[in-house]
Amino acid sequence: MMLLLAVCGWIVGGTEGARWAVTGSTARPNGAAISREIMYRWFGALPLRPAELPGLFNILANVCSRAGLSRLPDLYCLAAPREMNAYALGGPQGAAIVLTEGLLRGMTPGEIAGILAHEVAHIRNNDAWAMSWADALHRAIEWTSLTGLALLRAQNGGFAERPLAALLSAAPAIGQLLRLALSRVRELGADATALELTGDSQALIAALDKLERHHAGSAVLPLIAFEDSPMRLLRSHPATSERVGALRSLAHYSAVNLKFLSFRG
Repeated sequence: MMLLLAVCGWIVGGTEGARWAVTGSTARPNGAAISREIMYRWFGALPLRPAELPGLFNILANVCSRAGLSRLPDLYCLAAPREMNAYALGGPQGAAIVLTEGLLRGMTPGEIAGILAHEVAHIRNNDAWAMSWADALHRAIEWTSLTGLALLRAQNGGFAERPLAALLSAAPAIGQLLRLALSRVRELGADATALELTGDSQALIAALDKLERHHAGSAVLPLIAFEDSPMRLLRSHPATSERVGALRSLAHYSAVNLKFLSFRG
């Protein structure tokens, strides 16, 4: 995305334009504080307390300890008994996890541990910051491509040079595809980290299956390690079947590696 932005900037203003486009899109930390008031205003979510659900907080503390987080994320519950979902906000220095009431009621403790581990993985990997940067880059690509097209048309009497105009016209769509690809990679990375934190692939897969049944109305399709379909390029998340296939492959590899180490020992 940075290279694409630099090319668009170069078309607009040569070397100086490329430098300006790239330096103007430098990622900045998200300074929005995650307060109870903001969480309620944005999501309608209310904070959970350890005295109310000690088992849930014990699971969270265990997962965060394995993840090496020095600060536990705040837990919030969204009063949506018919919805099953979870969200992570913030990064390692300050974060919150939102769980719906339907998820808390519909998942077993092991499955909830897998869900929490996935969200903690997003926090540890600072995925919110990475995706905020990708969003900023995409907006910069859109703005720079529009500026470039306007300049080309002005310089050529209303007719833009075809190769450069074609590149500028396609740049926003290419940037969006790259942003979605990054999102899918981060989701698969969070699944892999969750497996590392819990060591329980079956609970993770069961949680994904329940979410798929809830949102799609059907069980996970036959397992595949990679979804070979053009439609996958338009997803922000990998297909559940792809996620399950990746988890099974990782669990199998870990088991084989453990047996090999035991044999050598």
